Amino acid sequence: MTPQPGTPVLSLRDVGVRYRGGDGAMVEALAGVTLDLMAGEMVGIFGPSGCGKTTLLMAAGLLERPTSGAVQLAGIPAAAVATEAALRDFRRRHIGFVFQKPNLIPVLTAAENVALAMVIDGVPAAEAERRAIALLAALEAAHRAGNRPASLSGGEQQRVAVARALANDPVLVLADEPTAALDSRRGRQVMEVLRSIARERHAAVAVVTHDPRSIDLFDRILEMDDGRIVAERRPGAQA
Repeated sequence: MTPQPGTPVLSLRDVGVRYRGGDGAMVEALAGVTLDLMAGEMVGIFGPSGCGKTTLLMAAGLLERPTSGAVQLAGIPAAAVATEAALRDFRRRHIGFVFQKPNLIPVLTAAENVALAMVIDGVPAAEAERRAIALLAALEAAHRAGNRPASLSGGEQQRVAVARALANDPVLVLADEPTAALDSRRGRQVMEVLRSIARERHAAVAVVTHDPRSIDLFDRILEMDDGRIVAERRPGAQA
């Protein structure tokens, strides 16, 4: 699955997510979101806490089935992936996730955490390790390849998590505050790696962030509020 530049990788059509809150009232976390993410672009998603940004990533990444509307990844309807097992396999092959917490496997080294998804996909262990170290090197973390998560700083763990998300050459990368634990230099570096993934591999990259320091790297900026996309602009354009 290799989308051509300028074609939709992800399509959301009138996607809504509703759930019942603790007081019994219905909460509308997403309210009819329609969005295309194109091959080769990186999109920044901004907005206040609780506005639906993370819920949007969960629905886009097929981690949460929407209450209404339709999700397609490279033209394949999510609804056509019938079983949970098939859905897990589909996500693993085609979507890379970077969450706020690294969620690394504590008994594996940094390189092994990155290589694991490739090994599951049938890549020989030696080749998977070589690719893993190359990804870590791009994030200035190769010198920590043999260390387990407990001996890594929070920023180092997050860089390993970014490398892991890119391991299987996903067509869609979804990142939720990927630079929150990083200093400005390494945060910029992570964002530049994500930018290069979009350009060189024709992936679509969506980043939820509150950090304006790398805003120039985005092709589009989406503003969310109350479960809706309320504005869209290009970097440098007036808000």
